[in-house]
Amino acid sequence: MEGDAIRVLLVGTGDDFGTDLEAEGFEVARIPDLASLGPRSDQDAVIVALDDPGPLEALEILRLKTPAAAVLVLTTPEREADGAVALHAGAEDHLVRGSIPDGLLPRAVRYAVERRRLRRELATIDESTRLPNLRGFVAIAEHQLRMADRAGTPIVLLFVRFDGQRADSTGGEPTVPDQLAIEAAEVLLSAIRGSDLPARIAEDTFCVLLSGDAKGSEVAVLSRLVEAIAVHDANKAEPEPMALSVGSAIYDPADPVSLEGLLRTAEAEMRPHASETR
Repeated sequence: MEGDAIRVLLVGTGDDFGTDLEAEGFEVARIPDLASLGPRSDQDAVIVALDDPGPLEALEILRLKTPAAAVLVLTTPEREADGAVALHAGAEDHLVRGSIPDGLLPRAVRYAVERRRLRRELATIDESTRLPNLRGFVAIAEHQLRMADRAGTPIVLLFVRFDGQRADSTGGEPTVPDQLAIEAAEVLLSAIRGSDLPARIAEDTFCVLLSGDAKGSEVAVLSRLVEAIAVHDANKAEPEPMALSVGSAIYDPADPVSLEGLLRTAEAEMRPHASETR
């Protein structure tokens, strides 16, 4: 199989579905239902039959476990309404059993994969945490810096990297499961003000722009973060302690720097911290 073959996971579609994908060189895997889906999948596309799960439940599971994959839902004619709901919730395509013309499925999958790629490139919101991603953060943060220039008040940028990586099942590089990212976002949000601007800018990395005259406030935020992590660890039935590294940089309107320079400074200043339970 060529390295650039499109990897497609068929969920509950039956053994005969997708033979035309295999004939055109797609790398096809099959599982009977969503319950059989592993903790994290690197498929390019997933075709899921909406025979048992509702469309919203199916999309939620797939976005958590296959965040990069294009999702195509397959319904019977009687359940076409579920397909419309899935499309509204973010699925890339809806297929109806018995109404797929010859040759359409491979084209539909290729189109869905490309559409998913474009969606992710143009998105401004991180799908797992619902926080701004780097693209979304930059647009808002640039505006905040201009406001700081006009007001003459400094702004603090925090760079926060959560340490909770787990080795993947193949023995390769560690990964940061989306569930961990969701927990990290909850911890972060509990430690900052509603007026501050948080974002997930990389798989394991968040940043926060502390609004207003925030000089010195990074110390208080760090203290609250450490306390929040301690609470997080204590509430876990099977503790997987979370630690973090934090760096900060101050934007001074009297000596302005670019947002990119501010991010570099904050990352360079990162130091490890841990909760008191560790």
